[in-house]
Amino acid sequence: MKRKGANKPLMALGLLCCLFLVMPTVAFSWNQATHAYIVDRLGSHAGHDDLKEMWGSVAPDMYNFVFDPDLCPGWIGDQTQGTYADTFLKVWDAAETKNEEPLAFGFVSHNQQWGGDHVAHTSCQTCGENDGYIIVKARLLLNAPVNPADPEQTFGKAFAGLGMDPDMALLTAHAIVEEAIDIRLGNEVAPLLGRRLAAAARSDTKGFQPLFVKAFAEDYAAYCFGSGSSTAAAELTAAAALTAAEKGHRKDMIFLGQAISQPEPVAVQLLAVQLTGVLSELGFSVPVDILKTAMFSAMGICDDYKAEIEAAVLYVGKSLKDHGITLSLPQGGRQKK
Repeated sequence: MKRKGANKPLMALGLLCCLFLVMPTVAFSWNQATHAYIVDRLGSHAGHDDLKEMWGSVAPDMYNFVFDPDLCPGWIGDQTQGTYADTFLKVWDAAETKNEEPLAFGFVSHNQQWGGDHVAHTSCQTCGENDGYIIVKARLLLNAPVNPADPEQTFGKAFAGLGMDPDMALLTAHAIVEEAIDIRLGNEVAPLLGRRLAAAARSDTKGFQPLFVKAFAEDYAAYCFGSGSSTAAAELTAAAALTAAEKGHRKDMIFLGQAISQPEPVAVQLLAVQLTGVLSELGFSVPVDILKTAMFSAMGICDDYKAEIEAAVLYVGKSLKDHGITLSLPQGGRQKK
């Protein structure tokens, strides 16, 4: 399976910016560590303390890093992230065991229709605007000065001076805001978040692969691999692509977990270097220092992130219950099906 930059794991996280250039849907969402935090809180409320919900919650983004058009990344990415109503429920419907249930619970919590991503890119809970939290903060970042001593030189103007059009500048600001929140969350609220995310990527959550294949392989095969192939061959190709994407995503999440476990300046350096490399691949020569400055500025702009994430936990928890998505009790509870 072809994964752009697969031999450069330290650049994988920043490939989110590239995503928006090749995907049909622009998704201003939480970054993965924030998704993992939200669902970990929800799992704890239900008496669970394992890593399955966390891995399920970051899995919908696994096609963010896949760019081979032969793999139809736009279509399958929209399916997993819930861009279209109820596609994300395929995983919940496919879950048949108590091992699969928390994986599916985490996966569904991520969705754009009424899950975590809905708060991030459509319905901010605390900022009083009809936009997602990430969008609101990315726009504020673009209007913030690079140097307080020169308020006219904003990050938006600086990015424009580096050849970015407004859409690319907004996407860059969006990625910076996401990462800034992950860093603050890991440093200020949940010091074990990064380690838990990395542990989830390494753990027995590998049971997610067969669940993912069971949920999506048939439709994926029909959409992307059916032409000129038998049904059986197309489904085998689809299953292999799904498994490879999930495996690559684990490596990316291990790095993210390790990065946000570092002290704030180190985490900023790591993620800024990543983003510089990705922007270079896209034809933009952006100094690391300006991205570091932007990330620190975004941390200040997002000083209300705790309230928004708390509201997101409540919103996603209620949405899951309203849609009949609940976790069994960890001991002696009901079977899902």
